Amino acid sequence: MIGRPSAIHIFLVSTISMVACLEHINPSPDEATIFSLIRKLTTTQYGYPLVSYATFALRTLARLKSTNSFYHLRELTTPETTAVVRPNVDTLYSASVIDLSHHDVIVDVPVVDARFWVFPFYDVYGNNYANLGNVFNSSAGKYLLRYSPSSNETVGVQLCDETQSEEYEDCRGLRGWINAPTPYGAILARLVVKNNGTDLDKIHAIQDQIHISTVPRKRTQKIPPLTVSMLNSSLSSDPATRIMQMTARFAPHNPPRNISDLARVNRNLKAAGIRDGVYRPQVRNLTAAAVTAAATVSKAFALPANHIDFDNDWQSVSDTAQGDFNTNYEMRAFVTNWAYLIVDNIVALYPMYDPTASSSVHELGANEAYVFTFNRKPALAKNGFWSLTLYNADKFLIKNSLNRSSLGDRSNLTYADGMPVYGDDDRDEPFQLLIQPADIEPPANWTSNWLPGPSGGGQIDINLRFYGPGEGLQDGSWEYPVVEKQQAISSTSAQK
Repeated sequence: MIGRPSAIHIFLVSTISMVACLEHINPSPDEATIFSLIRKLTTTQYGYPLVSYATFALRTLARLKSTNSFYHLRELTTPETTAVVRPNVDTLYSASVIDLSHHDVIVDVPVVDARFWVFPFYDVYGNNYANLGNVFNSSAGKYLLRYSPSSNETVGVQLCDETQSEEYEDCRGLRGWINAPTPYGAILARLVVKNNGTDLDKIHAIQDQIHISTVPRKRTQKIPPLTVSMLNSSLSSDPATRIMQMTARFAPHNPPRNISDLARVNRNLKAAGIRDGVYRPQVRNLTAAAVTAAATVSKAFALPANHIDFDNDWQSVSDTAQGDFNTNYEMRAFVTNWAYLIVDNIVALYPMYDPTASSSVHELGANEAYVFTFNRKPALAKNGFWSLTLYNADKFLIKNSLNRSSLGDRSNLTYADGMPVYGDDDRDEPFQLLIQPADIEPPANWTSNWLPGPSGGGQIDINLRFYGPGEGLQDGSWEYPVVEKQQAISSTSAQK
């Protein structure tokens, strides 16, 4: 997730369905005022991801100086990394800010060795509308990325076969093409790092073969190029007003993910005071109204349609509320604040342990521990991986003497008898992971399975990730780990 969310950024909104109901009645003056506020907040919700997009784009462009090029992250994140919340310590990223206003783009995907990889494509609102990767058996080669709203072609990846490569002009020299739903967007490629000292060099070599270039477009479109000034100039310091201003700038040329919702979105934007690229406030105190709506959005995840319940108090966002949100603008805003640029559930799952409607933070006492008992190894697709990562209350990594922030299939995990969980055999039995304060060292037989928490205890945030989930994870048949809170295990305590 890019960018640290502040409390004021949680204001978000109420739902478009409420607006739809009010559109069909004759409101009293009081009702009209409420109606105006609800429309306003709905528009705030709709445009909320643009703030995170601007943060991502500005940080990336500060390193690249231009759109349609890649910035490669060369090192894994550490406890000193504070530019990213909930940092992923499993993969290296390659980031690109996409501008299809005047050109099409060729993305050249290199051959990747036996490891998990994915190239997720995002529109300006954070929808993960397309993916290339080994989950989809994607091939190395050139892919044409384009924005062609008049073509009526399906958004996403369209592959070329051998016949098309010869006969269809769009396929000459290409593996396929990708239709984008908006002219502005992003790519955030991920390559998993294996736990050995030489693997970073191998990933750097792969990153160096990732290329992107612009190609002339036959058709012209009256869309302004994406610039730094468009992302950050002449914007209000008030967060709610800023979102409305950014929506006014971006919405005219960036339609909703579901194009059939365009008319309804435009009606709401117009009623909210957004017209001709300018926002003209329709209420006196937008910020106060936004704060009132915060509770509605904080409960979005708890709605039955937006989450899935697993066994042992684990939950995850539902298929329709992860990655590609369609018209679920409320969850799109919620997830933007929780995990910006999340990928589709076919690519990855992000289950949470015993989450509340507004927080996934847990208390770890000075002499307490959490023990995770896995009945068996997570079910993964070929080259998939999993990890359990621990953060502090600010969602940053926790400094400790082991320099360890996560455990997973690439770690030296052991069974109770000391044998490796991921050895050379097919053994698949229960194993345990331990979270307890860094200043309480467990017995030696726990060390390989220990994630150190804050010294002296404190608040922790637990993040379980499955990239390349297998059938058992996809259909929910895999049993999620049992989590028990207990007294910390010291060197004088009972052994594992």
